[in-house]
Amino acid sequence: MPSSTPSEKDWTQRLSDFLPRALGAEGDDPLQHLQRVSAGETAIMMLSALGIGLVCGLLAVGLNASVHMVRGLLGGAEWGPWAILFPAVGMGLAVYLIRSLMKDFAGHGVSDVIQGMTAGTDSLRRRMIASRFVGSLLTVGSGGSTGLEGPIVCVGGAWGTLIGRWLDMNERRKRLLIGYGVAGAVAGIFNAPLTGLIFTLEIIVGEYTALTILPTIIAAVSATEVSRLLAGNKIAFYHEIAHFSPTSLVACVALGLLTGLVSVVFVRSLPWWESVFARLTERLWLRAMIGGLLVGLLGYWFPEVLAEGYVTTQAFLTAEMRPTLLFVLGFVVLKLVACGITLGSGGVGGVFAPSLVIGSAVGLAFGMVLQLLPLEGVADEAAFALTGMAGMVTGVMHGPLTGIFLVMEATRGYSLILPLMLTASSAMVVSSYFESGSVYTRQLIARGHLMRRGTDRYLLHTLNIRDILDRDFDILRDTMLLGEFVDVFKSAHRNYFPVVNEAQQCVGVVFLDDVRSYLFDSQLYPLVTMGSIMRNLPNIDLQEPTDEALEKFETSQAWSLPVVENGRFLGMLSKSTLFDHYRRELQIQET
Repeated sequence: MPSSTPSEKDWTQRLSDFLPRALGAEGDDPLQHLQRVSAGETAIMMLSALGIGLVCGLLAVGLNASVHMVRGLLGGAEWGPWAILFPAVGMGLAVYLIRSLMKDFAGHGVSDVIQGMTAGTDSLRRRMIASRFVGSLLTVGSGGSTGLEGPIVCVGGAWGTLIGRWLDMNERRKRLLIGYGVAGAVAGIFNAPLTGLIFTLEIIVGEYTALTILPTIIAAVSATEVSRLLAGNKIAFYHEIAHFSPTSLVACVALGLLTGLVSVVFVRSLPWWESVFARLTERLWLRAMIGGLLVGLLGYWFPEVLAEGYVTTQAFLTAEMRPTLLFVLGFVVLKLVACGITLGSGGVGGVFAPSLVIGSAVGLAFGMVLQLLPLEGVADEAAFALTGMAGMVTGVMHGPLTGIFLVMEATRGYSLILPLMLTASSAMVVSSYFESGSVYTRQLIARGHLMRRGTDRYLLHTLNIRDILDRDFDILRDTMLLGEFVDVFKSAHRNYFPVVNEAQQCVGVVFLDDVRSYLFDSQLYPLVTMGSIMRNLPNIDLQEPTDEALEKFETSQAWSLPVVENGRFLGMLSKSTLFDHYRRELQIQET
């Protein structure tokens, strides 16, 4: 007997069905019905975003605090001779734990999240929450020259996906929850809710609707509030914002061009370093240890290149501790090398922090050179260090809005809007001229796995075949006689009948047009089997992308095709059902 206690899925479905009715959707015209169903769905997603944001805020604060604790235990800025081994041990241990014990073979953080948004949420596993947390803790905590933002973005996206699976949501909603997790993670790690919102919409989601904006705001705000309650309302960088004269604004355009070129060098260096370490050994943990040892040696000579580098950036912004031009230029080169070695050898981290730190050094060097020229009204060098951050972030990520809002929130320098806009826009022009994709998408583009949001291909790909299967039909056996089929046909309301064998594998489809000529000859009833009449049509695998399924419709000229999973028949997919759901998805995207 069935259990009288509703299951978790039952309660989720009841809530999803009840809320639109409670809002008065029944009995209204179709447009009002669509609007109120959308409002009900938005309310559900906002509640989900609240829970996701709170947890992501805790994870972001926990990761940041843990890394600083490890750095303190290892001596912090005091870098003794034996400390050159710390990155080797930390990175080697991180890769061994992630690859061998946790079985996480995915790439670097944000790229995995973007692939999950375009290719399907199955690529974001629950194990990523622990693996990226521990991996970045060991890598950055031991001195690896990378940042925490990429891993925490992956953690947030994986947490959002986990919530979607727990609530038994469909694929479209689970992808939205990925975005909410990313927004909470970025907002929590930077104490910057606007940056979390903009980064998610611009880099991850690429779509501006009620379901992407409103719940994302909730996730970003809740994560930020958790961060402020636990770690204080801190900003990353402190600097007195200088006034930018027209001369300085023109200089910001030149700085944008410069940071755009440096970002291209940075992005192209990462796969080169990966190829270098791939030739050294096939043992992933050994690659990481070799890379960590090299980073440790660089850190012994130039400790400023270790870990995220935010302390060095703050020193660049402080007039009393301003370094020489030669030191700044050397830092840019060595930080690029150290970050490339860390990520290329397999260290767990992201490019967010290195982009900010390198951008600040490029901007500072640029400002120092301007001070040597006979120009009047030029802003302070540190002011260009701030705008250089926005240019570098924009060039690396192809996200000008992210670069602008991140620097404004990280410095509380809202008066910098004009120079930030000029620097980011010119950096974007240079970077996009040399690179068709960002550091996150260039490999996806090369493999043909990136689909632009809002395109027909993306909309078709987001349709889950399992959700649109037709199961209301009669299934025939390949050994069934024509006389037996007549009895089935009397009560059938479909004009096609899938045919399966003893192993429940679909071997063909019988269409009414194919059997019509046999029905009026009763002498054939005990002689003809369904296996001799059926058409041999291509099967659609359940995991197959929808655009590939459409190609099978075109080549077979059939209106309905069987869908299988591991060879077993599940149901039929028809063109009419497919395009009906496609039309509904278009309506949802436009609301």
